[in-house]
Amino acid sequence: MLVKQNQLRGKILAFLAHIYPEKAEEQTIISIYYQYHKFDDIKQALEYLTDKGYVQRYEYPHPYKIGEKVRLYKITPDGIDVHQGIKDDPGVAKIEW
Repeated sequence: MLVKQNQLRGKILAFLAHIYPEKAEEQTIISIYYQYHKFDDIKQALEYLTDKGYVQRYEYPHPYKIGEKVRLYKITPDGIDVHQGIKDDPGVAKIEW
């Protein structure tokens, strides 16, 4: 299970590095990986990457759903370093895009 989580984190970082400097909506990230990973695992991977400082989360009020928020994620310079192998983190697999 740990290897699968490391792989998912690496995949998310690779995706965000590929679209850098743009942000990706949380639902977009979930839809990309939902076929192969559980919803909760994807959310946990995003939280892990955010907590480690590899990804920055932006939250905005939903444009027409009162009380809901839209979450966007963007890779940080530290996240790019981990993705490129400049920094090592055993919790994140190195994935080529």
